[in-house]
Amino acid sequence: MLSSVAMAANNSTGNRIWDADENLSLEYTWTAMSYSGFYYDLDSGEGSETLTINLDSDSDRNIGDGDLEYVTTPIDTDFEQDDWGSYQVIGFMAERYFAGYTDDTEFAKDSVSLISDGILAKVLMDDDEEISFYSGSSLILEEGYELNLEEVDVNGNSVLVTLEKDGKKLDTDIVSSDDDYVYEADLGTDDDVPIIAVHFTNIFQGTETNAVFVEGIFQISEDYISVESGDTFGKMEIQTLSSDEITMENSDSISLGRGDTISIMGKLKFLVADDNTLRFGPMVDMSEPGTYELRGTVAENEELEWTPLNFEGFYYNIDEGVGTESLEIKDLGGRTIDDGDLVYRSVPLDVSFEHDGWGDFQVIGFLAEKYFAGYPDNEFTNDVSLLSDGQLSKVLIDDDSKTSLYSGSSLILEDGYELYVVEVDLDGSSVMVNLVQDGDDVDTGIVSSDDDYVYEKDIGSTDDVPIIVVHFDEIFRGTETNAVFIEGIFQISEDVVEIAADEKFGEMEVTSFSSDEIVLENEDSISLTRGDDIEIMGDIAFKVADAGDVRYYPFVEVSTLPSESLSIGMPSVVKQDTEMEIEVTSRGAAVNNAVVMFAGEEIGQTSTDGTISYTPETAGTFTVTAEKEGFVSASQKVEVISPEDASRKLVIEVSPETVVEEDTITISVITAIGGDSVEDVQLYYDNKLIGSTDSDGMITYTVKEPGMHKLTSSSDEYLEAELNLEVLELTAKFSYSNLQVTPILVKTGEEVTVTVDLMNTGTAAGETDVDLLINGTVTDSQSVSLDAGEETTLTFTVSQEEAGTYEAQVGDSTAIFEVEKGLLPAPGIVASIMVVLAVALLVRRNERKD
Repeated sequence: MLSSVAMAANNSTGNRIWDADENLSLEYTWTAMSYSGFYYDLDSGEGSETLTINLDSDSDRNIGDGDLEYVTTPIDTDFEQDDWGSYQVIGFMAERYFAGYTDDTEFAKDSVSLISDGILAKVLMDDDEEISFYSGSSLILEEGYELNLEEVDVNGNSVLVTLEKDGKKLDTDIVSSDDDYVYEADLGTDDDVPIIAVHFTNIFQGTETNAVFVEGIFQISEDYISVESGDTFGKMEIQTLSSDEITMENSDSISLGRGDTISIMGKLKFLVADDNTLRFGPMVDMSEPGTYELRGTVAENEELEWTPLNFEGFYYNIDEGVGTESLEIKDLGGRTIDDGDLVYRSVPLDVSFEHDGWGDFQVIGFLAEKYFAGYPDNEFTNDVSLLSDGQLSKVLIDDDSKTSLYSGSSLILEDGYELYVVEVDLDGSSVMVNLVQDGDDVDTGIVSSDDDYVYEKDIGSTDDVPIIVVHFDEIFRGTETNAVFIEGIFQISEDVVEIAADEKFGEMEVTSFSSDEIVLENEDSISLTRGDDIEIMGDIAFKVADAGDVRYYPFVEVSTLPSESLSIGMPSVVKQDTEMEIEVTSRGAAVNNAVVMFAGEEIGQTSTDGTISYTPETAGTFTVTAEKEGFVSASQKVEVISPEDASRKLVIEVSPETVVEEDTITISVITAIGGDSVEDVQLYYDNKLIGSTDSDGMITYTVKEPGMHKLTSSSDEYLEAELNLEVLELTAKFSYSNLQVTPILVKTGEEVTVTVDLMNTGTAAGETDVDLLINGTVTDSQSVSLDAGEETTLTFTVSQEEAGTYEAQVGDSTAIFEVEKGLLPAPGIVASIMVVLAVALLVRRNERKD
């Protein structure tokens, strides 16, 4: 179980989890510093949202009217494009919204405050990535917008662009180099609000190629949220609204029932432990596929200890209050964590399977991931311990969702495994199953109703470990359909992580290991350099503010796993007024009672075989979504074609999927319905004819310039089709990291070793000269050739004949070392010099940032 967190001295905030056993205040506040779901600007140290609860006692499971208060305020944040200044952003219901433009916004004529008019719009794009696109091609924006490059003027000074939405032309403009294209629209009661801004850096007019280069895109959504006093969102009601603040309170009481997941407002929910002890915390619905940052409580100029109570990235079982990991900074000197002062601990604990009938297994969080440590005696095996052999295995699946399979179908597992339902016996009491890995048969078994299929394998040095367990709840044999119903899946990886003393994981080294505990400490000092993401171990990193104050937090990034997602099976193009079948599955198994929506309207729920039929009555492009509690929702586009156009609609396809300059691509033209090859269709690349398709509906073409290009088709018999094609640049790109100097204190004439990691992050092999500069002068150079994706470590040795402080530089990375004349001083003086060097390094790095 978990012990109190280091910052419990302030027991009214700081943790994500409120636990009655942790002596926390009954008036408790979650802030953007303590909860990663709330919007927070690390560089400025400003957060937008707070949520405060008032409980009557440690066992009070009823939040009375008005006892849950939410407050959010707008804050200024800089555009990613440096020249554009700033805009206002506000966190609202744990999502980021645009609140207005400031007097500092470069492309807005006047400051605009949407929040004062009760309007909040999502920020869809805010980046400064350099993009090139060519005559006839389009810059693809969000919500159906495309910015088309029509023509570059003969002098190459400006470009004619048109803006379209869903194929409809909205705006035409002429833009010069180093200028902005801005599109304004009315949002609610606010007129002429810039919703799209694109910065054009350069325009190129060549003999054969015309191109423009974009570096800066900002877009906000037209689909805004309208708020006013008295509005309700979930269980919360708006009390006050102004340009400076929105406040909300719960209008009715909220019950914190055991095991409940309670929707509070928007995507914000409370997760309550299924336990007698009151234990709960906020969580954000992460059912939409994507990558999410889970962070710990923010530390400001201080040491801190993170556990699962205040770091959402650590493994935590809220029902049983089981968390095994902690990360503590014991001492922080300015921006430096000295070696041994960052300590990570984890202990194994018993936890229940998601499927109740199986009992317990031993779990351990390790590097912010859930690992299997062993089985105690349970329903399907005897005692097995991996940890005692210095091994850990990832928990791949631990699930009790009910799914159905039919004869001939398969349950898709992890690591390439599939469990096929071969045949249901005549009396419907048992089923033959076949386990396949990467297409090869590995096991066959007979399983009865209310029984388990167990597959054992030797992993690491441990024999006969159950790595796959599936509980068959019911077996059904009908006159036409045979089905099995599964409720309980557990799988661990056969690839183990080896744990041993002195084993290194990133910046950390195992200093203590036993069957009861794993301890790691930083082997070398770690500098919290401003603006950096510092990899610590595994997926755990520190994010440091780009600010004078030392402000930082640990985080991990997690992606919604495909194994947890729903999948939609349906044609991409259908004919109007023709019935289509929509199939919803997860892991290959049919999902019943999934809610299916077509164009935002519910059309019903899937049947036991995971299907639902629907007849679209209107032509156009629509989104189909599928949702079910406990699953990641799925969405897919479908184009509905009118009957008169059904046989004339074409689709352009390109292979390979990833295209690099100088690639010869194969372009295929097929009918949208039926997928038949189409001959004699003319194809244009950036408005230039490149030929006609052959009898197989294909044509080959060698692409040249990197960037966004457009393929279009032309035929008297068929409708025009188009495809935006991105061509990647074929180039080597080199990045430097982990510059280190050892030792940092030497005598004159003694050698210093400088090491740096070099990686080719580009798309082609290349060669580069790596220069080592000492105090700005090149003193050594190495020529290095690397394939795309290849990495190497370079080593230089230098010595100095004069005493002084020296700066070693490779690329943009720098480090400082000190040269003393004569004998080295006593240890106490060495320590003082080390402190001076650390301060000097900090000052230099701050100067470099400024």
